[in-house]
Parts: sequence; structure tokens; C-alpha cells
Amino acid sequence: VIWKLVQCSRSKREKASRVHEVIVFNELGEICAAAHMRINGIGSQKPQMSPCCNAHCSLRNVAKIAEQIDRAVYSIDLAIFIFSSLSLADALKRALQRGVIILIISDGEMVYCTGSQITMLAQLGVPVRVPITTNLMHNKFCIIDGMERVEEIRLLRKLKWMRPCYSIVISGSLNWTAQGLGGNWENCIITADEKLTATFQAEFQRMWRAFGKTEASRIQPK
Repeated sequence: VIWKLVQCSRSKREKASRVHEVIVFNELGEICAAAHMRINGIGSQKPQMSPCCNAHCSLRNVAKIAEQIDRAVYSIDLAIFIFSSLSLADALKRALQRGVIILIISDGEMVYCTGSQITMLAQLGVPVRVPITTNLMHNKFCIIDGMERVEEIRLLRKLKWMRPCYSIVISGSLNWTAQGLGGNWENCIITADEKLTATFQAEFQRMWRAFGKTEASRIQPK
């Protein structure tokens, strides 16, 4: 009984500490850019949580998204319209190196836009699907360790024991581009809310099945 109470208390504390945050990108995000370039080096693409007095710091905001990607244990499902951020692409490459399974849904035209990191990830073996339509796949959301996907992976790998993880969804107006992350007025919600993550996961899996005929595991530039 005592052990059950301890477990329950730990579970409540762990759930209370999970992320629920709104990140805002605005015109104040780049006022510290010159200082960060001096600290991190000109041309540095890796966001670092260096001390910064700017509450709207774009570099810090990007690092918060990368931090969640770095916490992925089993899966990352990404539905994104435009993706050209080298920093976030590096975070996804680190996830691949850890054995995380990544799936990407994007827009049929934007996959091939200049600087697209989706093409690079596809060449690393990440499955990519796109809709064949004139309508835009305009979603921008990412589910990390979605419960349904984790269970699929458990069954696929025939695992009896799973490492601890919990679901996170990252969603908002934000495209993963230099302009979106450091120039536009954008919003991004990061949350471990179970209902929201389950809803986004269900929609991703519905789209993944609907776009099944368009999968190209090795997309080549047009």
C-alpha cells in the first residue's frame, strides 16, 4: 500500500512538471541576435540556451523546440508545410541517431522548395508522404512519442519493457523556417495535454493512411 502511494505521488509530480507552454515569435525576438552571434560564432546553426535578458529571444525559442525533439524516445510524427531550419533538422538527425522513428507529411510542392530539409531527411531514410491535390497541406504540428505510435513500435519490435516517455505536441502558426523562427509574428504551443496529443496523433495517422500511395522513402529534388 505504501509503495502504491509513493508511485501515485511520483506520478502526480511528474505530470505536474510536464510542459505546457506558449511560445511567441515577434519583432522583439532578434534584438539580441548580434550578441548571440558573438557568443556562438557567426554562422552557428545550433541554438544554445546562453544567458539572455531578452524574454522574446528567437534563439531561446528555437532551443525550446529542439529540446523537446531531443527528448523523443520512440517516435516523431511531423506534419509541416515548409521546413528549412538547419537547427531543427539537426535535432531530427540526432533523434535518428538515437533510433527514434520519424515520419513526415508535407505539401507536395514545398518538399522541393529551396533549402528544404525534408529532402535531406528523406535521403537519410525518413519516410515522407504528400497529398496529390491542388489543396495545400498547410498543417504545422509535431507529435513526440504519441501513445498509439509508441504502442505500434512496441508491437513491431516485440518489446515487453518500454523506456519511460510521454506524449508531447508542438503546434501553431509556425513554419520551421528562418523567416518563421526569426522574422514573422508567430505562435507555437508545446503541451503534454493527453487529449490534445491524442487528437493530433489521430489526425496524423488518418492523413498518413490517406496519403499512402504518395510515399517516397528516398525523395530526390525535381
